[in-house]
Amino acid sequence: MVILAFLILYGKNGFMDVNRLKLQEESIIGENMAIDEANRVLERKVGRLKSDLGYIEHIARHELGMVATDEFVFRFQDIKTDSNGK
Repeated sequence: MVILAFLILYGKNGFMDVNRLKLQEESIIGENMAIDEANRVLERKVGRLKSDLGYIEHIARHELGMVATDEFVFRFQDIKTDSNGK
């Protein structure tokens, strides 16, 4: 009887093994859902890059730092002050 109980709990395809596999399955399903969502976001981004000129301009300006030919870029330096606030 003791041997049978041991096999049911700890043997191949026993309760502990099945429980571990269920947890592993839940983890994989969660990872797949996260990957599916990331894919949907990328598909929307690709679609917009193919058809939306305003979005292409936004990406060019904000991610690539580009400016239009008729624009000026001003860069200001911070003036460091000493400990007296001057």
